[in-house]
Amino acid sequence: MFNSSGSMYEEIEQNRLKKQRKKKLLIRRIIAIVLLLILLSYLGILLNDIRRFHKGDLPLITISSNTKEYDDGRVETYYSLGWIFRYYYRETINTQEIAPFWSSIKADSELKRESYDPNLPEIEKNYKVPSNTNKRDKVNGVLFFYDDNEKLLGTYKCILSEKDCEVTKSAYVDEYDKDVRKSDVQMAYIDNRYVFITEYKSKSTSVEEKTVFLYDMFAKHLIAQYQDVRYATTMEKEDDSQTYGLIDTTRFIAKKDNYWGVEEVSKSKTNNLVNFEYNIVNFEEETKLYILLNKQNKWVVYNPNTQVYTSPIDKTIESVHYKNGKAYIVAYEEVRFNEKNYYLFDEDGINVLYKENVDNLVAYDDFLIYAKGDTIYIINYDGQEATESIKLYINLDEAYNRRVKPYSVEIIDKTLVISTPKDQERTHFTDIYYYNLETLELIKTRQNVKETSY
Repeated sequence: MFNSSGSMYEEIEQNRLKKQRKKKLLIRRIIAIVLLLILLSYLGILLNDIRRFHKGDLPLITISSNTKEYDDGRVETYYSLGWIFRYYYRETINTQEIAPFWSSIKADSELKRESYDPNLPEIEKNYKVPSNTNKRDKVNGVLFFYDDNEKLLGTYKCILSEKDCEVTKSAYVDEYDKDVRKSDVQMAYIDNRYVFITEYKSKSTSVEEKTVFLYDMFAKHLIAQYQDVRYATTMEKEDDSQTYGLIDTTRFIAKKDNYWGVEEVSKSKTNNLVNFEYNIVNFEEETKLYILLNKQNKWVVYNPNTQVYTSPIDKTIESVHYKNGKAYIVAYEEVRFNEKNYYLFDEDGINVLYKENVDNLVAYDDFLIYAKGDTIYIINYDGQEATESIKLYINLDEAYNRRVKPYSVEIIDKTLVISTPKDQERTHFTDIYYYNLETLELIKTRQNVKETSY
């Protein structure tokens, strides 16, 4: 009896132990499945975030983020579940990465420079950026900067007033400016990083103050301050509209202390190329030279490659042309309304040619062209006629500010083309002369060619 009861107890105990083992095994399996599901979910989120990273999106789950500022830009870090998205907007490194959360910032100690100009005002960095779904230029006193693909490059909040700030417009200089249409045209961004911003105090009042700042969108810093800036070049497009440009991608004409000079910007710093001591600074696109009017009202030409200035002259410089490696300066003096005397100076400031009361003396490689009265002359640099003169049908004195000009000159491949319209009607007849550009021999003449001026 006892033995039988003992066997029963043993069997019950064994069954209990089996149930315990099964329960533990089930729990282990459940834990394993849960862990596997967590791991698969984690890997799924990771793979999804990798896809989002390459699409330019932020992590699906962003736990926190921070921005570290540098003199040459900034680095933005977004923390997720064990990994980070990091974006480098710096001069020394401009890239992006997805990396483990413990990874450090690349090039963290590179390009350490002196601080920014302490005289520049501090900008507000932690302002609330308003919604701008329509991608307007300004919303609630905050400027928005977009590239050509409508990608947001940065924002800026007005600092000298609540809302009176704007992207700077090119300044008009005076009557010597080669193309006044450059004025009142918005300045473009430099390298999609730097932007000119005009700030106002007491705008549209008698005590209005205007300041132009150069702003680094990457570093979120003001890096220079000017009275004004302006475009250097103007070019015609095929549709007869205008395109405007700086001297190159980084150089610009600016004004400080009531005088003009030339600066360039690189790595969030400006460098002065032409001192701020000129009443006028013009840039010649063809020769890449600067035409300057100094404080003594003398005109000079500056070559930025050789850093050499020509001798000053007291005639207004209109253009510069190179012949056999030497610079020749076309200048004039105003005689009466719409009447000028033209001069040709060499780079030592010596007058080598003078033409009284002529129209628009233009220098080319081996000859010069001008008109006087009712005649066009093509001359050598020594002043001798290089070919027969051409008679005009429209007198120069009668053609001021008219749609149809008395003559036009054009270089087409290796041919010099001169056209002389016969009247000032929009649709008119003209004679056209074709010359070999090298020898100035007359190739052919076409008479009574019908054309329309636009």
